[in-house]
This record gives sequence, C-alpha cells and structure tokens, in this order.
Amino acid sequence: MSLANVNLSNIVIKQYRYKMKSFIGVFLALMVIQVFGILISMLGASSSGFSNGFFFINVTSYTANVVIAFTMIWAFTNAIIVTTKSYREDDFTFISNRLSYNLSNILFLITACVIGAITAFLSRGVIYILVFFVNDLETFLTVNQEVNMADYLIGVLATILIVLLAGAAGYVVGMLFQLNKLLIFILPVFVFGLDFIRTSNESTLQRIFEFYFTEQVFTIFVVKTIMTILLGFGLAALLTNRMEVRR
Repeated sequence: MSLANVNLSNIVIKQYRYKMKSFIGVFLALMVIQVFGILISMLGASSSGFSNGFFFINVTSYTANVVIAFTMIWAFTNAIIVTTKSYREDDFTFISNRLSYNLSNILFLITACVIGAITAFLSRGVIYILVFFVNDLETFLTVNQEVNMADYLIGVLATILIVLLAGAAGYVVGMLFQLNKLLIFILPVFVFGLDFIRTSNESTLQRIFEFYFTEQVFTIFVVKTIMTILLGFGLAALLTNRMEVRR
C-alpha cells in the first residue's frame, strides 16, 4: 500500500500547470488572430459623411468589436480542441480521474479566456494609436465622450464573460463530438436550422443572440452569462462521465 496521499486539489493544480506550459500554441494562435483582427479594425467599423456645399466631412468610427469576435471564435475552437482524444490522453501522465480532468480543463479555459478577453478589450487603444499614425493628424479625432474607470471595468468584465461563454459552448460541443462523431455533421445543421424557425418575425437563433447581447441591465447580463457558463461546464462534465475509460 502506498503511503502517498493523493489529493484532488494537488492533482488538478499539476494538470493545470502542465496545460499552461504545454498548450503554448493556444496563446500564439491568440496573438496571430488578434493582430489580424486589429488590422481589419483599422479599416473602420462604420463611416458616414455630410456636406454643406463648401466642404465635406467624413466620420469613421473605430472599435475592437472585430478583435473580440475573433477572440470568441478562438475560445470556442480551442475549447473543442482541448476535448479531443490526443489532448485527453496527456492527462494519463498523471494520477487522475474525470473530475480532475474536467477541473483542470475548466481552469485552463478560464485562464485562457480571461487573457484573451483582456487583450481583446485593450486592443482598442492599439487600434487608435495605429490609426493616429497611419492617417493624417489633422483629420484624426480623439474620444468624443468622457470615459471613467468604472466604464472600463464594466467593459473588461463584459468582454471576459462573453469570451467565457464562447469557451463554455465550445467545451460542451467538443464533449458531444467525442460521444458521437455523427454530431459533427448534425450540430451545424441544427444550429443553421434555428435560423429558419421564426417567432414573431425573428429567428430562434436571433432571439438567443438578443437574449445575451442586447440586455440593457448589466447586472442581469452578468447573471445570465454566469449561469449559462456554469451550466455549460456542468453539462460537459456530465457528458464526460458517459465516456468509456480512456475514450
């Protein structure tokens, strides 16, 4: 009988540290996709112009929305990749079970999503600086309203939550794919099919999108997203229990 006391928290921490070191390619991919998003964002999110007959004014707004959208896609994709067989078998280098496997995965995804969300939100400043140097100084305008620290913190938190939401969705989808390979073809058809199910002249997919991203009360938005994230990770853990050993 071994005298070593196997502790769940120690196992999870070891697996988490291993993944942070081994999955460095995840963060390299994040850098590439965010740089690509920044370059696209420099084209401008929207543009409008007006003239009084003597001069013409063109107003172009710049946001980090494209970078955030790319980061959500990155989080969704990498959450699926983490559930694949090759990544799962790496955990067998440790004394582990399905619980420690899921907890270490969730910790890694949360860390990655938080890093991705913060850098995506801060990329707005990078976009402004690049536009400032690329365009003529005389035609460049700065922020058109005062933004305090609370607004920035709310923006960072909201970005973290929506990126985490994408990561949780990807983790559930990845587990479903591992249970049944046919779902790789069925799920996309189901998702696109939601766009054709109409309710009050709106598709089901559109209503789901508006449920999360058009919420006016920030507290309600936080509750919605956190509950969905917890449900997503919890469902993925339940799906893992249905998988065979080392499957």
